[in-house]
Amino acid sequence: MGRRSALEGIRLPRGKEPHRGLWLDKFLRSTAREDAEAKRSLVREVVGIEEPREYAAFFERYRKALVALGAELREAKTLSRLVVGLGGEGVLETSLTLHRAYGVPYIPGSALKGLASRYAHLYLEGEAWRRNLAQFQRGEAQTALFGTTEEQGLVVFFDALPLPGKWRLHPDILNPHHPLYYRGEEEPPADWDSPTPVPFLSATGTFLLALAPAPGVDREAARPWLTALWRILAWALKEEGVGAKTSSGYGRMALAEPGFPEAGRGSPALSPALEGLLTRVRSLRYPEVPRFLASQAEVILALSAEEAQALRQALEGKGFLCNPQDLKRWLKEHPGLERVWAKLGLT
Repeated sequence: MGRRSALEGIRLPRGKEPHRGLWLDKFLRSTAREDAEAKRSLVREVVGIEEPREYAAFFERYRKALVALGAELREAKTLSRLVVGLGGEGVLETSLTLHRAYGVPYIPGSALKGLASRYAHLYLEGEAWRRNLAQFQRGEAQTALFGTTEEQGLVVFFDALPLPGKWRLHPDILNPHHPLYYRGEEEPPADWDSPTPVPFLSATGTFLLALAPAPGVDREAARPWLTALWRILAWALKEEGVGAKTSSGYGRMALAEPGFPEAGRGSPALSPALEGLLTRVRSLRYPEVPRFLASQAEVILALSAEEAQALRQALEGKGFLCNPQDLKRWLKEHPGLERVWAKLGLT
């Protein structure tokens, strides 16, 4: 009995969480070109699969590992549907990049790196940002940030995973009207050509982005480069988009500042004092937290209640202030933190 015949009696189990990527790859019931319904049905089934229960715990471990490595974390929310890996191998004519273990959509760090490099080449001024991929040549700034075939760049780009419970898959469709013409069969496009619907998957949601200085790179030396790179990514994600079909509006994202809601939704303006603190927090490592808070106590105490809450959210977003035992120990080791704790609402 062939595999397709064996699948005829199998249906998506309810109340369980089969692996989304495995179901997409193995459970297409018909490969006949004219059987478009089998592909549409497979896409609908994959969309209906719930997030694995274990994913939230894995995501938290991933976030803590990034913090331990000294990475700066930001959240980015989709402004349109997102599709990464559309041209990858799959049983459909289209594909989607899914996490190998948990089946959730994600954005590879290489895709973010390529997007930032391309945007800098196209839109930033100066020869330092130019690149010539055909001749393997890059300007000084391109080389420093993104590296070459011979040396690493100053910054590491990590895969962007979706926040647990804050993402969705959607059934989507390509609808080419002139397939013979597009396949180069010398048939001119005509009004009587029949469209060929091609189903595919797209995603929306909030993703966790992370950047860190490369191993061996001094954090202070890397700080201005990281600041510049976050700004480049913010522009590129909003104006260009990441992934496939960006010319059709897919892949647009809004990159949030740490500790603030999205722009345009009631977020407070950054005062110079708060902006300086948030800039420091982005490159802060866990062991440096108590000394940083103690040294900046007067600045923190002068913040408004809203600004203090924004600072606390930025610290908690990097995994700081979450361990009660450490908070108590820091109070003993650094006199004066009691007032900072009160300002941040930790007492």
